[in-house]
Amino acid sequence: MRLPCRASVWACCGWLGLRVACAQELPSGEAVDDAQPAILDVRINGEAQQAPRPLLRRGAQLLAAEADLAAWRLVRPSTPALRRGETNYYDLRALPGALLQFDESAQSVALTLPADAFTPGTMRAQRPASDRPPLSASAFGAFLNYDLVLQHDREGTRASGYFDAAASGEWGLAGTGFVAGHSGSAFGGHGTTRLDSYFRRDDPDRLTRLTIGDAITQASAWSTPFRFGGVQFGTRFGLQPGYISYPMPTLGGGAAVPSAVEVYVNDTLRYQRRVDAGPFAITDVPVLTGAGEMRFAVTDALGVQRTVTTPYYVSSNLLRAGLSDYSLEAGWTRLRYGERSFDYGPPFVAGSWRSGLTDGATVEVRGEAGARSQTAGAGLTWVWGTVGEFALHGAASRSRDGGSGRLWRSAYTRTSDEWNFSASRQVASRGFTQIAWQDSPVHVNAQSQLFAGRSLGRYGTLGASHTRLHYNTGERVGVTTASWSISVGGSAWLGTYVAHTRQDGRRPTTSVGVSLSFALGEGRNASLSLQQQNPGKHSAVAEMSQQPPSDTGWGWRLRAADGENARTEAGVDYRGRYGLLTAEAARAQGQSAMRLRASGAVGYAGGMTFATRQSDDAFALVTVPGAPGVKVYRENLPWTTTDSQGRAVVSGLRAYEPNHISIDNGDLPIEAQVRSDVIRVVPRYKGVAAASFDISRGMLASATVLLPDGSPLPAGIDVLRPARGTSLVSGFNGQLSIDDPQPRESFEARWTKGHCRFTLGEIDRSGTLPSLGTYRCQPVASPRP
Repeated sequence: MRLPCRASVWACCGWLGLRVACAQELPSGEAVDDAQPAILDVRINGEAQQAPRPLLRRGAQLLAAEADLAAWRLVRPSTPALRRGETNYYDLRALPGALLQFDESAQSVALTLPADAFTPGTMRAQRPASDRPPLSASAFGAFLNYDLVLQHDREGTRASGYFDAAASGEWGLAGTGFVAGHSGSAFGGHGTTRLDSYFRRDDPDRLTRLTIGDAITQASAWSTPFRFGGVQFGTRFGLQPGYISYPMPTLGGGAAVPSAVEVYVNDTLRYQRRVDAGPFAITDVPVLTGAGEMRFAVTDALGVQRTVTTPYYVSSNLLRAGLSDYSLEAGWTRLRYGERSFDYGPPFVAGSWRSGLTDGATVEVRGEAGARSQTAGAGLTWVWGTVGEFALHGAASRSRDGGSGRLWRSAYTRTSDEWNFSASRQVASRGFTQIAWQDSPVHVNAQSQLFAGRSLGRYGTLGASHTRLHYNTGERVGVTTASWSISVGGSAWLGTYVAHTRQDGRRPTTSVGVSLSFALGEGRNASLSLQQQNPGKHSAVAEMSQQPPSDTGWGWRLRAADGENARTEAGVDYRGRYGLLTAEAARAQGQSAMRLRASGAVGYAGGMTFATRQSDDAFALVTVPGAPGVKVYRENLPWTTTDSQGRAVVSGLRAYEPNHISIDNGDLPIEAQVRSDVIRVVPRYKGVAAASFDISRGMLASATVLLPDGSPLPAGIDVLRPARGTSLVSGFNGQLSIDDPQPRESFEARWTKGHCRFTLGEIDRSGTLPSLGTYRCQPVASPRP
């Protein structure tokens, strides 16, 4: 006979495990809420949960609230078993792969679940770029980098210089560069020639840069960049150093219990941490670009380890899915750069855009339009498994003089620890043009490139390449090379090469060379190279150099060449706080020449003028209030010393990256206290970051306190400072050390045998540890009861 189960489900239905069914089923469609509360201890895959949970028992069902499943990180079943008020309850037996055991006597339930029953977790193997430190406050600054050269040879004595001037602040950066004097360099001529002048505004949060003035266009794989004057606005991923724009591999796995995960890339440990039970994904695993192999090991609390290995291929030419990169340009092309200060051609507009379609494919388009021609092109770059990276590009142009033309480009690249291979082919038809070609008499219409490299481990590396160029003038040039290099003895490097060049109208040439370079100590290097070129040309070059230290000191170099370009050279460098001085002498073909060079920077920042080493990136204005002569360090390297007002300028900082500036505590006055002797600054490009150290000065003085009879105040007595609510402790022989004493400040001493008071007089703050003199502590009458 069956019992009426509705009256007492647990009286007739024993809890025997996962699939226990009640002998009496409720009629179909009948919704009766007869669930009873039960406070149970819960263990999931052997792990005790933090606190007992108020579950519901209904027949053979054990029901958990939606909040409980979320706390346990369990995947919620699609349909609730019961709804009570505003709360949904779910049958734990409905969880995928669940095994349930209930112990009535212990009022506990053990739940065994596979990893996919838990909600997945995602971890980043690298800190996201959004966690980068904020930009430091910028002080207004203006500086001039200079590079001055004085040269004397058989043609006489001449001087020249390169200058880079800039002014910056929170508003942005304005700069210009120019060369001056008489020079036989690429910027030759007399007088002064302007180079680039611009205003730049960077927005690291949005990864964008606005440039007004002279700039260079952002080119696609098939196009040629060119200089122009106008406006440029677009994406700059480099404004957040460490920002990874290309897709990185993601590792996925699962753990039934909390476990330790270790990630190896090419057998090198790159990441480790603890993961909770359930599926997990580790994103942004730090790997080198190209092909490789990742392996992750999951170890549970019992020491059981599972290992999974997966190959990958990463290309920095791709964009992450959904990420875009763009650049818009408009202005006038720049002509005869370095020869004329203001020579601009016709106006133009141009733009490029790239977008990650998926993590494995990126599309790009670019267009250029001017008065003489219009050009547009598109391309697709993708990674096919671990085979490598492929790219296809095409472009078309229409010009006023040459009609229309086409261009196509294809490329394949595969990089790995053992093999490197790349091949590309680009061909333009006779009528194709682009803006960069219009003012250049010579450009390449077709080019083919092949490269293969092989790592031989301890036996070095092999490389071979072939390049063939076809110019618009009809000339063809082909270069084939092969090389082998190997490390010798750990401190030397041996390299050999052979190169064969063919050029229309000229005799083919073949050259063979060997070089040996080795380190002789810190900053000291030596090298020897030999070269043979047909027909009968040879040369030998020996060189030795000593780099100057990073702070201040001397360096030198010696060079001797024999053969076709026989010459001897010698030079000495001195790197100081304010710049670099170089003296060089050379002799070739019976002629001698000497050259003096000085480089550095002068400027103004935060109300002070300064002279320092040349910097192409950023500065910091360091302030140590009232502390002259304090040594200042950049990345733990001695750099400069504060002036009479406690200020100094540190050059050579990295823009948009954290830079560490520190001071030597031993140089501070004894009464000075610094909250931290290291400051991290993140400057703007060519900006001046404010780096102020928090210095507090509490004067420490000593006083001798005597009782009315002339005996010293006993040691160990509390001396109160009523105005501050603090106290001091007396020392031997009536000595009392007082921090930050104030004129007319009163003190009271209390002990079992007395109570007295004394008041300070005027205070002389000169001296490191001044003495306040001797004071009589006058008795204080105790109030009558």
